[in-house]
Amino acid sequence: DELEAKRIREETGKPIVLFVGRLVPYKGLDTLVASAKMVRNAVFLLVGDGPLENVLKRQAAEVGVADRFVFTGRVGRLKPYYLACDVFVLPSNSPIEAFGLVQVEAMSFGKPVVTSDLPTGVTYVNQNGKTGFTFPVGDTLRLAKALNRLLSDEPLRNRLGQYAKERVKRE
Repeated sequence: DELEAKRIREETGKPIVLFVGRLVPYKGLDTLVASAKMVRNAVFLLVGDGPLENVLKRQAAEVGVADRFVFTGRVGRLKPYYLACDVFVLPSNSPIEAFGLVQVEAMSFGKPVVTSDLPTGVTYVNQNGKTGFTFPVGDTLRLAKALNRLLSDEPLRNRLGQYAKERVKRE
């Protein structure tokens, strides 16, 4: 897994923002793509498949960030992707996202998370300023600011990631 994670990091050559899940409307990936132009020096790995894949690829091309998005489809093992990423993102835009188990998985690897501030279990898991950051649903500017802050501040990223990992173990 470590070798695979190293390969993923070397292939991207930039800090990695990871999303894992179905490519469906309630995941808010249109917000992520729209915010990407404001995020400095990062590659966005989207692990999963779904009906919005081609729509998101077109949107990324229209925004001018297609070269910074990697759509992996389904993968056999998620662990290398969690190990390789710098930040995990879950930009969901609907209460259909009741919890977001993938953010717990990312946190278990010591990764800080950036999630929308849905009044569901999403914000129970991700405590703003402690395990990562939250942003108002659909707010591309605030999403970009949260990602830039984490990507540009390794000690902050490490501190939030460590607290996230401890919280997963504890709770």
